[in-house]
Amino acid sequence: MNLTPIPKVLIIGLGNIGMLYDLNFQGEEKILTHCKSFYLNKKFKLVGGVDIKKEIRDLFEKHYKCLAFNDIKQAMKSLSPDIVIVSTSSESHLENIKKIFKYGKPKIIICEKPLSYELNEAIEIVEICEKNSSKLFVNYFRRVQPAFLEIYNQIKLKNIHIPFQGICIYSKGIFNTTSHFIDLFQFYFGDVKKVKILNINKKKKDPQPDFELIFEEGNIVFYSNENNDIFLNNIDLIFSNGKLTFENGGSQIIWRKSKNDQRFVGYKVLDDEPKLYRNDFDRIQFHFTEQINNALKNEKVTLCTGKDALLTQKVLNQIKSNL
Repeated sequence: MNLTPIPKVLIIGLGNIGMLYDLNFQGEEKILTHCKSFYLNKKFKLVGGVDIKKEIRDLFEKHYKCLAFNDIKQAMKSLSPDIVIVSTSSESHLENIKKIFKYGKPKIIICEKPLSYELNEAIEIVEICEKNSSKLFVNYFRRVQPAFLEIYNQIKLKNIHIPFQGICIYSKGIFNTTSHFIDLFQFYFGDVKKVKILNINKKKKDPQPDFELIFEEGNIVFYSNENNDIFLNNIDLIFSNGKLTFENGGSQIIWRKSKNDQRFVGYKVLDDEPKLYRNDFDRIQFHFTEQINNALKNEKVTLCTGKDALLTQKVLNQIKSNL
């Protein structure tokens, strides 16, 4: 008999990724939020939520049958959670994490991306978690999706041959969107060595420049999609033995290996029969939550740690400071 207590989970911020994205989907076919994922996973116990909006708290209590609070202090003191998810605005992450450790000592902090819009705040968040011996993970969910992990394995096994060149078309800002891809590409290819700004575009809180990231063995150019009618995130990566295409943010990945051209001797072209890898984007948080369970048991995970997230934060800071 397993007598280990089930970890208690508190979610701070019950907005889209916290609760709302899948609130009206029944069953387990769509698991898009922290609330639903931890609620359905029997390895955890969802014990409470925090939100400043009463109508949101009422929805949470109705759907998840546990307490909702309007402040962190009351929730931490009442529930003593083992895991705390911070899915509030990025500007509030540091302040909220300070409050969490003022009133409790969770084993794990899960923070939504990015850690902050400011590098110094991101560094402080990592330091606070380290000081309190709490594991920090950031919800860059592509690291735990099945097809992305299969591509990672193929690169490490050298079945996909680097060097590489790439083009990424992205929507909705470097912090909101490209942070996901920067984290993924550093997971695949190692640290970014250099950043080049190609076009500043319109400057705002979350800027959308065109830029190039240079890695040890390749480069990727990012172009901003200025068409607000389509949320488009597509990537082509060209290797010496084929091409990877990430459609719709990577919901599916297409690999086309190279072959000898039957018409022109000495040339190689892409195979007409691609291999398709499908990700489980309807259950993006399911895979993340499963890996949190592994992290609690000190097993190997591919989750983005606080230190991993700082590498991405430093790249974002380089881009921002050069605009």
